[in-house]
Amino acid sequence: MLGGRRFWWFIIGLFLVQAAWIALSGRYPMAFDEDFHLGIIRLYAHHLSPFWSNQPENADMFGAVARDPSYLYQYLMSFPYRLISLFTSNPTATVLILRGISIGFFTTGLVLFRKLLLKAGVSRAIAHLSLLIFVLLPVTPLLAAQINYDNLLLPLVALTLLLVVRLNQMLEQKRLYLPDLAKLLTLCLLTSLVKYAFLPIFLAVVVFLTVRLWQKRHIIKWRSGTVTSWTSMSRYSQAGLLAALIVAAGLFYQRVGINFIRYHSPVPDCSKVLSVEQCGEYGPWIRDYNFELNKVPGAHTPITFTQEWFYGMWLRTFFAVSGLATDFESHGPLLLPSIAAIVFAAGGVLALVLTVKQLLRRYQAPTLWLFATVSLTYLAFIWVDEYSAYLHTGQPVAINGRYLVPVLPLIILLLTLAAHWLTRHWRKLQLSLVIICIVCLAWGGGALTFILRSNDAWDWPNSTVRAANDGVRKTLGPITPGFSQPSIFLH
Repeated sequence: MLGGRRFWWFIIGLFLVQAAWIALSGRYPMAFDEDFHLGIIRLYAHHLSPFWSNQPENADMFGAVARDPSYLYQYLMSFPYRLISLFTSNPTATVLILRGISIGFFTTGLVLFRKLLLKAGVSRAIAHLSLLIFVLLPVTPLLAAQINYDNLLLPLVALTLLLVVRLNQMLEQKRLYLPDLAKLLTLCLLTSLVKYAFLPIFLAVVVFLTVRLWQKRHIIKWRSGTVTSWTSMSRYSQAGLLAALIVAAGLFYQRVGINFIRYHSPVPDCSKVLSVEQCGEYGPWIRDYNFELNKVPGAHTPITFTQEWFYGMWLRTFFAVSGLATDFESHGPLLLPSIAAIVFAAGGVLALVLTVKQLLRRYQAPTLWLFATVSLTYLAFIWVDEYSAYLHTGQPVAINGRYLVPVLPLIILLLTLAAHWLTRHWRKLQLSLVIICIVCLAWGGGALTFILRSNDAWDWPNSTVRAANDGVRKTLGPITPGFSQPSIFLH
């Protein structure tokens, strides 16, 4: 049943219902920077070029816009925003349509990730179960329902890794396919401009392909395979691919390259680009600035931070949070999905340690290595970036489970695959574990966490919306463990 086509469409339908429910319920702006993204979208909607000669007028609340490398999502979304503006000036309608586009991006990401996971040689049942777990995490529909660049990043990460897998398959056939290599480089350069956090994935891809090229260096047919792959293309295709690569490289250099040259960082601190007074209007910057001014001397060790980091990532993967209207009111996770996640994740990690050699022999080892390399590099980057902020501010700031979303399908697959292999001789145990996992995650997970933890102040001021959410809370709340403890796990 898990491997069937109907079950896959059930997963897509379940995700769409969850994300759409939150998008139609959550009052704008929701917590994951909706006002930031829509604000910059509006700036670009009145500015045809993606470049700024200096800081746009009335844009200080968004930080150093002219040097922000993560701008491509807002720039691209400014075009549907312009189109919407031709038909309606209703801000609610505009927000809902843009949220719908973001849900479309995320759904595309699920489809591409399914193709990617199957490239590892796993069964459809394992791939589908991994993605079902993914869409039942509370953070997944909550993020997908908001105007946020992570929703475009997800399909681009999957597409990038699909191209890497294809290039590796070409290497197995003793040739390097230059057109796909050019496509991959173009895609990586552009995706880095959607969100700078893609840079460690870019690095992991470069390292992976470099190692694979070194391993295959003596058998690649450079003349008959590599050169021919380019010369066999039409001149129009060659010109188009080269033009796309040149444009991508130029855009990358204009933001990331110049930032490195001028400020020695791909994402310069706001105060290095603008004045402190201007940066004071940018919420994340002034928060960290005030923390740094009032930092209490003490031991800010990696161990202390790592404890906070794991706790914060877990908490903000399973919690519920409102937006600006309620000053980002947060409620704790519901018991079954949040506790089950700890148990299954710990068991999955142990199973992976015990079975890694067998998995590499049984499945597509290079693809599994790719998944592991990308996931570990990305996690290390997130940890180092947030630890650096911890050293400066003395506070564990900006620790959020949504940052894990681009690699969560890969991590879940590896853990699920390891558990499956470890229990391969006990089919009834496997079935029991699958049922327990799905029941625990579904019983208060997914969109239900947001619905059950929210209140009327979190919803659009619409009687139908509030009645629907109140109905779910009154019906399912009393039978959901932890419903009566909204502050549980918060400190």
